[in-house]
Amino acid sequence: MNVATHTVTGSSIRTGGTVNTSGNDYAEYIFKSPICGVVSPGQIVGITADNTVTDKWADAIMFSIKSTAPSFVGGDSWANEVGQRPSPQAGPAPTHPLRSKDVVAKQAVPGTNPPEYEDVVTETGDSDDEWAEKQEAFAAALAAHNAAVLQDAEAMAAFDAALEAARQTVDRIAIAGRVPVNVLGTQPGDYIVPVQDGAGIKGIAVHEDDLSMKQYLQAVGRVISIEPDGRAYVMVKAV
Repeated sequence: MNVATHTVTGSSIRTGGTVNTSGNDYAEYIFKSPICGVVSPGQIVGITADNTVTDKWADAIMFSIKSTAPSFVGGDSWANEVGQRPSPQAGPAPTHPLRSKDVVAKQAVPGTNPPEYEDVVTETGDSDDEWAEKQEAFAAALAAHNAAVLQDAEAMAAFDAALEAARQTVDRIAIAGRVPVNVLGTQPGDYIVPVQDGAGIKGIAVHEDDLSMKQYLQAVGRVISIEPDGRAYVMVKAV
């Protein structure tokens, strides 16, 4: 659903109460580095000096987590260059014509007493030629409609492909709130600290008593519970 911007205030939605959502965190769309691979929900990623998402340790200047179930997502302007979704042009399908039949009425036969009645055609129906013309016109209209439907489908497919291509250039990165993170073997209270993993990035759990200042500054969150699959569930740490 799209909500237009108020022409005076510039706002779109105002509420006097609480907005309830089923998501957990606040995330933002951030463009990915051209060399960034596929990022999984809960994966620890880096943010580069160019404000892009990276999965390469050497390119990261800070770290965050890919959102799994955000309640709000900011930065939703990544598809602006794709443009508006095309509107269908085909319109409703033409209706199959019906053949008009003769309209017949009973009329008295002149000079008969008592009167006798006969069927008289009061409105002539379609002749064979007229009916053939109706069918030809319908067939032409139907062919034009089917061609328009095909054009609509092709335009929509092209739009969806362009939209998906644009979508692949961004990821939803958790900025605040609670998210699962793909780190096992943690305990509630631990900090999740990013470390180098070959050329990539992974996370380790560090107890607060063992945490250095640098590790605290780089930590992406603090464990508040353990997911059924063993992953840590963390409160995202604000920068």
